[in-house]
Amino acid sequence: MTRISDTREQIMDRAAQLLMSRGFNGFSYRDISSHLGVKNAAVHYHFPAKTDLALALVDSYRQLLRSGTAEFMAYGGSALPQIEGFIAYTTKQCQLGRCICPFGAFSIDYNELPEDVRKATADFMDESIKWLTQVLEVGRAQKEFCFSGEARPKAISILASLQGARQMARVHSFEILGEVVKQVRQDLGIES
Repeated sequence: MTRISDTREQIMDRAAQLLMSRGFNGFSYRDISSHLGVKNAAVHYHFPAKTDLALALVDSYRQLLRSGTAEFMAYGGSALPQIEGFIAYTTKQCQLGRCICPFGAFSIDYNELPEDVRKATADFMDESIKWLTQVLEVGRAQKEFCFSGEARPKAISILASLQGARQMARVHSFEILGEVVKQVRQDLGIES
């Protein structure tokens, strides 16, 4: 017998897949329930409204970022493993066929998203930029990175480059992401 928490996780996993391939407005609860072999009521039990599901997805992405960066954000330390971990995560997601990042997936229907989902998405993006900015500042101060300009625009540039490379890899080839990752490392003065 499937546990309730397992069903919830399966729903979220399927919703994430659909979100990345179709956008928020491109799937229904029926698309989830039919794939999982459960009734629509099971999806509504865990997520009464689609907004609840979207907020849970954004929260899961935020928790993933926080769990991977909590110690660094609280105590500092080496910045290089933070960047390398982020690159490895991005690469792995693309290898798993998840070539659209959460920002890209929610941006498909951004103007039609419920206000609280737009806010949660924007907050997550702000948190990601803040984290990467801090990583770059610490890395430059500790002479792990060497780049010109301010850290925040560089962080935004890296996030945008990796997001765009994931989308290009979906259409062209996985090598595109590898080329962009190589360029990001060069731009930061990281030996690879």
